[in-house]
Amino acid sequence: MQSDYFVLMRALCAQHPLLSWDQSAMDFQRRASVLVDEPIKLCLGDPVPANLIMADHHSLPEPVVSSRIKAVLEDLNLHGVQFVPADVEVKGDILRYWLVHMWKRLPCMDMQRSVYKFSKSGHVIRRLDHLVLDEKLLGAIPLKERLVFALDEAVVFLFHRDAMDRVLAMTPPPEGVRFVPVSEWSISSEFR
Repeated sequence: MQSDYFVLMRALCAQHPLLSWDQSAMDFQRRASVLVDEPIKLCLGDPVPANLIMADHHSLPEPVVSSRIKAVLEDLNLHGVQFVPADVEVKGDILRYWLVHMWKRLPCMDMQRSVYKFSKSGHVIRRLDHLVLDEKLLGAIPLKERLVFALDEAVVFLFHRDAMDRVLAMTPPPEGVRFVPVSEWSISSEFR
């Protein structure tokens, strides 16, 4: 089962800008779906690349995706995932993206085999160096409910191979997205 999961990450491209909240993000920190009357507001984060390219995937670190990726993921009827319209101002234009709000988080980290450090309070994982999934916990959850999810213990977004394959099969291929096998993922994966 370890080999069936991949960590969603942003591509290593200096031209893809980071995104930031241009409003309060408090509603999205709760583990529940949110009610929105209008698109949330996001902006380009610093430093803004001189020759920026808006891709199909950006992160806040929550995933922010294009309408193309949203359509592929919506077809999967993902459990515990909400697509929230997000407007991003880029050089005076407003571009529509979608925040992938993974409000249902699954506690499935193997606490004995993963490598991590707690915060001083001992309640929050401050640093996750190596992730091992607890296959017994995951296996008890129907596949439909764990195709795409956020890890409960840390800020990590996981895709089952079936969901990843659908995203990567897009034509043209999606830009700005990469998937790292859980078995190969580490804290340094963001930089390599």
